[in-house]
Amino acid sequence: MGVCMTQIKLKTLNIIDENQTRMHAGLVVLILIAYMASGNLSFIYMLIYDFFARIYVTSLISPLYLLSKGLVNLIGLKQRFSEESAKEFASHIGLMIIFVALYAELLNWTSFSYMLITFFGVWKTFEATKDICFACKLYELLVRKNIRVESL
Repeated sequence: MGVCMTQIKLKTLNIIDENQTRMHAGLVVLILIAYMASGNLSFIYMLIYDFFARIYVTSLISPLYLLSKGLVNLIGLKQRFSEESAKEFASHIGLMIIFVALYAELLNWTSFSYMLITFFGVWKTFEATKDICFACKLYELLVRKNIRVESL
């Protein structure tokens, strides 16, 4: 009888630094702005790599994770820990939005792609500046309704 990684992860308390998460969101916004200003898909590929590496491999190969960690340490922000499940759910939703935006762009549905990127940018701006994570709120709503997210 096998146990999937999600089941193992839910049995331990995984915590993250909220300040680092907010810094990461700010860096994502800067990359989204660079994409919108230039139309260069390299920025979208960079975000896909960063999210994919952080979610499915290790955060130690995520450039934005490492940069946000360094910036938080450089600025000297005090660590503020919270439980990771909601943020992990939000990361999966973010990766999905970026993938759909890339797919739309590759189909020459540029307006739809820009709409998704704008939505994601607004979401990340709220996270970076106001500490409001919309996907985290959705996760909390699902938990309150006894809907358990097993795996994404």
